[in-house]
Amino acid sequence: MASVLTVPCQPQLLKKHRFHGYCHTKASSNLVIRNEKTSSFSYRSTVNVPLYELPGASFDQYMDNKHRIIQAVFPDKGTTKQLNEEEWRIKMPPIQCLFLNVQPTADVRLTFKSNGEGYPPNIPHHITKILELHFLRWELQGLSSFYMDPYNFNLDVKGTIYPERRGTHSWLKNQTEMKISFCVSPTMAFIPENVLQDTFELVFKTMLDEVKKEFQGRLLADYSRFKRNKLNKKSV
Repeated sequence: MASVLTVPCQPQLLKKHRFHGYCHTKASSNLVIRNEKTSSFSYRSTVNVPLYELPGASFDQYMDNKHRIIQAVFPDKGTTKQLNEEEWRIKMPPIQCLFLNVQPTADVRLTFKSNGEGYPPNIPHHITKILELHFLRWELQGLSSFYMDPYNFNLDVKGTIYPERRGTHSWLKNQTEMKISFCVSPTMAFIPENVLQDTFELVFKTMLDEVKKEFQGRLLADYSRFKRNKLNKKSV
């Protein structure tokens, strides 16, 4: 049976910088202190892609059709499953890095916001519309308790996609933040600490970059189809 680590998001437990200490786990209502090193890190990235808008076919107009965007982001029924009105379960491409081969699956929530209402603090209120992605739960096949303690593993990923306009130029802005806190399993003690830290950081950064490229690429491709349809209707 493949090893799986199921991870709920618990961002309140995360730190912004690397640290080392002890992991604490409750067992039979007693506090057990394990001699396991704890690490954490955060990762932020912003990608700006030129956005070529047309009169009568702006990205705002495209974002008005929520159902279309959802279909563009989750086109493959074999790798996605709708859980409720706002949440989907998605299977991502496998990630290979050194001794790890991880197949991630995540539950993600899509939220549409406009006119500055409920925007994250870093999003200016003059931005007309945004699409928020929050990855709520993770299942990491191939990453088991052999590598890290699942009770002390927290992974939180949030992203925001929106059009930004300056004069006659427009960009599609993709901002993402990931926070991780984890305890390495004692079975991995034979591997140098810096190697483990760098390996896990690389795995999760790679995973985040793949997610960004998938979502952004699908949106831009479908927006191009949206513009072509608008032009064809005008020419008829």
